[in-house]
Amino acid sequence: MSVTFGIYIGCSSCCIAVHKDGKSEVVANAAGDRVTPALVSFHDNEVVTGLSAKQGIIRHAGSTIQGVLRVAGVTEEEGCGHGGYEGTCTPNWEGRRAKYSVQRGEKTVTIFPEDVLTHIFTLLKDIASAHTSDKELPAVVTLPGWSSEGTVMAVKKAANRAAFTIMATITHPPAALLAYGLADDNKHNLNVVVVHCGGTTVSGAVLEVAGGLVTTRESITTTTTAGDTITQVLVQHFAKEFYGKYKGDPLENRRSRRKLYNASENCKHVLSTMNTAQVYVESLWEGVDFSTTLSRARFDGLVVSTLANFLTPAKEAVQRCSLDLSQIDKVILTGGSAKIPRLQRMAAETFPQATVLRSIPPDEVLATGAAQESALLLSCPTRATTNTPVSPPSSTVPALATSVFCTLLDVEDAECECVFSRGTPTHSRRTITLPLPAPSPPTCSIVVYEVLDSCPGQDIKNLPKEDAVLAQVDVTNLTTDSKQLRLDFHLKSDGSLHVILQETEAKINRSFVIESDTS
Repeated sequence: MSVTFGIYIGCSSCCIAVHKDGKSEVVANAAGDRVTPALVSFHDNEVVTGLSAKQGIIRHAGSTIQGVLRVAGVTEEEGCGHGGYEGTCTPNWEGRRAKYSVQRGEKTVTIFPEDVLTHIFTLLKDIASAHTSDKELPAVVTLPGWSSEGTVMAVKKAANRAAFTIMATITHPPAALLAYGLADDNKHNLNVVVVHCGGTTVSGAVLEVAGGLVTTRESITTTTTAGDTITQVLVQHFAKEFYGKYKGDPLENRRSRRKLYNASENCKHVLSTMNTAQVYVESLWEGVDFSTTLSRARFDGLVVSTLANFLTPAKEAVQRCSLDLSQIDKVILTGGSAKIPRLQRMAAETFPQATVLRSIPPDEVLATGAAQESALLLSCPTRATTNTPVSPPSSTVPALATSVFCTLLDVEDAECECVFSRGTPTHSRRTITLPLPAPSPPTCSIVVYEVLDSCPGQDIKNLPKEDAVLAQVDVTNLTTDSKQLRLDFHLKSDGSLHVILQETEAKINRSFVIESDTS
């Protein structure tokens, strides 16, 4: 039976799952860990990756690269963040391309993001090779939704260098659904929320499963709150405790800050499974050792407000879909920070009618889903994690090549609503509401337009160019009591977009069609 792989690669960590004998499971690295730090350290005569690079980060911080996914294959304008972490090597931009300058012995060497990714994939290849005798390693990679086309190409190129055969890349929300076999349900319509709690970003997505077809209705990503934010809360807490005992500030130099950061990160992971964590840092400040204990109850009290922000993108995504929180059927939490019990309880309270799926460790969900997808692409029999029926081989489904937006013309502060994002498959439906100014004007114009997603930094609020407009519809006979316009979009299998426009106060009910040759 064919052996295939699923790979999750993020800014902070990576993970690989193998699909064989009809099931997918995450496999451990040489150290026995199932999740590997996505770090690469360049020493004088060797390149160190994964856990070894993380353990030596205090001594080799200037030559250690982390967060490379943010700058791979993009220009400085497109880059999502600086691509570096405090105390580690940060990229420089030259010719609109990122590069790292690393000191190796007496020479300063230039390292490109694609080279760093290749080292990470090589580490994953060594893990994969222990589970198959085949030289070919077919795999599917799951990437964040904010990844640009350039990032996808850079990841594929690096994976191919490391001897993987990349069959496809998928985003996080569909991978999460595949891990739990929700896409196999052909009888029920489900509204599913996927919350990804990464080290540097938190995202919330709403997906609709109807007749076995998965549609991503909305996805929101934020960098203001993430797993690193929780770690920083602990850093400040321990620094304050240390100062109270020894009247010294361990945050005053880079080396002691990094030591305290590593201890705080380890404490966070321990408290995800244990009720108490022991924290010990040798020679934290001027030769003084630091030792303390933190309970889970105290930890929850410190981070509860931060954890609440983890669910904000998901709640906003549900609101944009014109859904109520009680209409969500399933919630899937992914990412390392999603292992925190308090966050899992808060998710269950936020979506009271939903089942929070937690049978798979959150930091292993995405790799497992990617492995499921790789098996489907090779038509391998699969056995879903939740004992769902065997999945049929996947088929190619036509999808949008651009994103479709809708807004009101000549209305100050008018909202730009995303109707369908790039990659939305046909046949899909979406309902949005456009609020009208008060008092409402007698007439207004609605414009439906497309946006290329190849440039993530572009401003969708700018009026679209003429060649990007799919349709402009004038709405007349509005009353002063008119408050909002309701638009029902139906993307049909032939690529045409059917729209029903309604306004209750003026009793407006119109429909129009955007043919596929213009969309």
